[in-house]
Amino acid sequence: MRFYHIPLVIILLCSFVLSTHAGTPLVDTPITKLDRATEDILKGLNDNQKKQFSAINNSYGVIRTVEDVQLSIARAVVSCTKANPDIKNTMSEQFEKWKEAVRPVMKKARTKLDKMILLQGFAQPSQVRAYLKKFDAAVIYRNQGLKIVPITDQKECKTLQSSMAKTQNDIVNLMTESLALNADLKVKE
Repeated sequence: MRFYHIPLVIILLCSFVLSTHAGTPLVDTPITKLDRATEDILKGLNDNQKKQFSAINNSYGVIRTVEDVQLSIARAVVSCTKANPDIKNTMSEQFEKWKEAVRPVMKKARTKLDKMILLQGFAQPSQVRAYLKKFDAAVIYRNQGLKIVPITDQKECKTLQSSMAKTQNDIVNLMTESLALNADLKVKE
């Protein structure tokens, strides 16, 4: 099973930059809180438990990334259709097709993540869920620093529409492969 570490790497890199100054935190942010929570969870774990934590963390990161992409596309569809009423129907229909393709895979991913949380052997499921809430808070905090520029140019909007049609299967395949959604969950203690 392949793991995509991009969301976690970005958060941890930001966390390192913000929290490293002679060993003392410069600013206490959701990112530094996530960093400390990660360190706390990893203390004393054996190799299998670390793999379980990594699998949960990476799965959640992939799910969050797809959710963020969907939110970004939704915002773009709103700005495009507002500025270009002549493409409203076709663009909205394409976005609905995109969501319909992604929705079952997201549901399957969430179900598998829930099983992973219940079957892991390093913490109480409630502690893992509390950790993932810190992950959410770090993502929200990071996103607050991003400037959202709505697209309104008709050419860019049509490019987005075309991109949705081309990428919906890619996202489904990427999630299925990276989260091993077609494989049974393996648990070792």
